[in-house]
Amino acid sequence: MSTTYASIQRPDGRIVAYSDSGPQDGIPVLLCHGLPGARNQIPNTAILDQHKVRLIIIDRPGFGMSTPDPACSVTHWRHDALAVLDTLGVTQCVLLPYSAGTPYALALASLAPERVIRIHIMSGVIPAAARDLQNMSAFNRWLHSLGNNLPKFWLKPLVWLLNSTIGIGAKAGKFGIWLMRGTFTAAENSYVAAPEGVSFRDMLTESFRQGFLNYFTEFAIVGAPWGVDFTKITHPVSCWYGDSDYITPASAAQRLQQILPQTTVRIWPGAGHLLIFMHWDELIASLATKVEPCNVGY
Repeated sequence: MSTTYASIQRPDGRIVAYSDSGPQDGIPVLLCHGLPGARNQIPNTAILDQHKVRLIIIDRPGFGMSTPDPACSVTHWRHDALAVLDTLGVTQCVLLPYSAGTPYALALASLAPERVIRIHIMSGVIPAAARDLQNMSAFNRWLHSLGNNLPKFWLKPLVWLLNSTIGIGAKAGKFGIWLMRGTFTAAENSYVAAPEGVSFRDMLTESFRQGFLNYFTEFAIVGAPWGVDFTKITHPVSCWYGDSDYITPASAAQRLQQILPQTTVRIWPGAGHLLIFMHWDELIASLATKVEPCNVGY
């Protein structure tokens, strides 16, 4: 089944864009994209039909085709998410947060728990401990620091400089691939350059459609206190991390279990941050079985 791309208009006039893939009567899964990320992050739609999974991805404010939202926060985003789910007639869904999409998913689960069946976290960002930061690559430690400490009056000049010199859309996406090549594993770099990596490349292009502004804005949002009451999250939680991920290190799984003790963990040997792309078929099959993995390799 092909993917439907659509949008809704919020009461404040903002546009919220989303994709809807897979069978309409399948298990509803809301994928909360990473940073960068966009609604076209779909490596293979055929696997959705095979396992009867309905995949929904929403462009967060300023990404893809969604209008920026000056009021956006980790907790505020739930209003956009719930509005899309209501439009699609989805009363409950599985949450599939990837990387920086994790705090948004956890906020949704804590503030609208009746709408969530379970949570499956992929390479998730969590409230960082010193060890987690130390396990990041030097480049990602710098980005983390920049997002948290960049003075607001420097943001617009920096974004103007990047938009005008690097470009937006596909040009920014190619620059991102060049910049991240040292963070990816050899297998990931091969994947990104190969024909099968087109979903990742297209996602980057769409993520930077509006330029770099919300890339840095979201770093600040995710790096600030989330305002999530974790005691309200009683759903089953599982997570997958790659042991060669230097963007969201596997050590974050320990922190996640401290915050949400019901979390089960699977560590993938040799996998990096693109685990969700390179093990997409296994992921969708796992979501369809409704069986939470045991603690493996950890």
